[in-house]
Order: sequence, then structure tokens, then C-alpha cells
Amino acid sequence: METLSAFLICILAITIATAHFRFPPFPVLFGAAIGYGILAGIPFEIIIDAASLGAGRIFTILGVAVWGGSIIAFSLARGGGIQRILADLHSISSRPAVYAGLAGWLLAVPFMCAITPFLLLAPLLKGITADPEKAGILLSLAAAGSVLSFVLVAPAPVMATLIQVFSTDPGLNHITIPLSLILLLLMIILSGRGIRMEKEKDERGDQTRRSAAWAPIIVPIAIIGIGLLLPGMGAETILPVALLSGAIIAVLLIAGPLRREAMSKGTKHAGIIIFDLCGAGALGGVIAASSFSTDAASLLGTVIPLAVIPFILACFIQTAQGSRLVTAVITADIIAGTAIPDLIPSSALFLMIAAGTMVISYASDPFFWLVNRTTHQSVSETVKTFTLPLATAGCVVFGIAILLI
Repeated sequence: METLSAFLICILAITIATAHFRFPPFPVLFGAAIGYGILAGIPFEIIIDAASLGAGRIFTILGVAVWGGSIIAFSLARGGGIQRILADLHSISSRPAVYAGLAGWLLAVPFMCAITPFLLLAPLLKGITADPEKAGILLSLAAAGSVLSFVLVAPAPVMATLIQVFSTDPGLNHITIPLSLILLLLMIILSGRGIRMEKEKDERGDQTRRSAAWAPIIVPIAIIGIGLLLPGMGAETILPVALLSGAIIAVLLIAGPLRREAMSKGTKHAGIIIFDLCGAGALGGVIAASSFSTDAASLLGTVIPLAVIPFILACFIQTAQGSRLVTAVITADIIAGTAIPDLIPSSALFLMIAAGTMVISYASDPFFWLVNRTTHQSVSETVKTFTLPLATAGCVVFGIAILLI
């Protein structure tokens, strides 16, 4: 059982390093991978090989896609596409809470990131109301919307990672797309009531053409949809092609002088995300190379039903280190080494892990602190508007996963 002790020590170290000292995730996660391997008694050469393979696997799955999504995001931001998208969503509903949450939900998948939509939407949403409390609610709804689609909708990174690790695609979008929208609608109804746009702003001068704003969003989604219908074409194959195509279109549709800046900022932003993901892959790879999966399943199986272990484990890892995709990577690597994937349907398994990534977003979650700083809320207010709604959504998704068993 030394693997269990090593895992707990590493999770504690990750929590302290990221939540208290605010160290960057990549060195913390890669260091934790090496530390775990040493504590678990794995030969050093195997540790390095497993960490390298784990990091490389994540880069193969998501590297090009994350870069493409980041280029799309910064090209749209620099060229006025974000303003156009918000204006078009405003035409659907005049309630700011609706199009704030919907914008976050819509942009997370093509941007391949939950945080990037929030960063780009925040300056625009702040101008809707002069009331700081209401502005904070709008920003929290945008953040929650982006998280919901990021963890529940394929081919966003969480689902894409689970599909690759478990080598199966349960085709959950017919469940997760309406489910995520219903959960977002409930959040809007409960927290966004009474918020109105206090003054109409003419932003036409800042907006690009509708086709230039929406093409980089629609084209990748269309390519993915068509690709998945072709025999032998999986998400990991079509994802880089789709996002790279969207990036090329996004760059070509903005003015020439803006392209270099969009490419530069997008690449820098993507690099940080990719490194963090590779750190998670390294830790997951080393854990998978040990006997942790068997040890954990044996221990937890005596305390809780085997079927709920994926959710409990994901909740624990998410609360400890904060990153939803890191949680998905590590949890999937651990569960893949047990008999659990053979005992429960893949649809239920995927939803359990996705649900766990939403419980609980607090001290160790960098997104929590970004929302807190951007909204100028107190910690308790951010818990109320961001942490608790997502945790509740996670529990609802877990309940649906149980029904699918």
C-alpha cells in the first residue's frame, strides 16, 4: 500500500504548492510525478520513461488543438469578433445573464479552454451594468457556462482525453449538450434575475463582419461533425485538423497588421496551457506505471460501491489541485488500470469523471481566483456564484450517470 501513501503525500504537496505558494502547475506536476515514483519505489529510469510517455501522449492528443483554439480566440478578440458574437447573442435575448452564460458556453469548445472565453468576455461584460454585484454575477455565469461545455461536450479537452485513454467513444453529446444547457439555464434563472442592460452601447465600430466572427467557430465544429461520421476517423485524428483549420481561417479574416500580434499572443497563451497539461500527463503516466490503480480499487471497494469510485476519486483530485483537465487525465489513467471500465458502461464512467471535475472549485483552482479578482467579489461571494453552482451541477451529472448504469 506504499503507492497510496505516496499518492496522498503528492496530492498534499501539489495543493500546498499551487494554492498557498501559487507555483506554476507544470513544474509542480512534473515534480510530483518524479516524487511519486520515488516514494512508490519505482526504478528511476522507469519513472522518467513513464513521465515522458504520459506527457507526450497528452501533447499528441491536445497540443495542436489547444494551439489552434488559442489562435482562434486571440484572432477574434483582436479583430472584433468577440464583440460581434456577443451582439448576435444579445439579439437572441435581451437579458444580459442569458447571453453572458451562453457566450461562455459557446466559446469554450472551439477555444479548447474554459478560462480563455472568460478572459476575453470579461472586459465587455463589465460594461453592461454599473452595479458591481450584478457585474460579478454576469462574469460568474460566463465562467460557469464555459466550464459546463468544457467538461461535458466533446470534443472539448476533457471528453477528448477520456475518449483517448479508454479507447472508446460513447457518443454522449446527445445527452451532454442539452444537459449542460439546462444546467446553465437553471443557474441563469436562480442568480441572473433582475439584471438588465443599463445603457445601450453602439459597438459597431469595434465589430467585425458576422461571417468573419462566426466562421472560425463554425468551421471546426463542422469538420469534427463530418469527420466523426467517416469510418475509422476518431476524435483524436480529426481534432487537430479541425482546430488548425479554424485557426487559419481566423487569422486570414483579420486585418494584416493584426495577424502577428494575434499569433504571438495566442501561441504564448497556448504554450502555458499545453505545458500544464503535459505535467498532468506525466503524473498520470507515472501513477499508471505503479500498482496504485489496483491498491486504490481494493481499498476503496471495501468502503464505497465500486461504481462510484471514479466520481469520488475525481472529486478528491479536483479539490486538491484545481485543474479540471488535470483531474480528468489523472483520474482516467488511474481508473483505466482497474476493472471498473469493464463493470460499468462507458457513458456512465465518462459522466462520473466529468462530474467530479466540477466538485469542488475552491482554493486550489486558478479559475476560482481569476473569477474572484476579476469580479472584485469577496471569497464567500465567489463561492456562492461560482463554486456552489458548479458543485451542484456536478452532483446532478453524477446522479444521471448513476441512472445510466
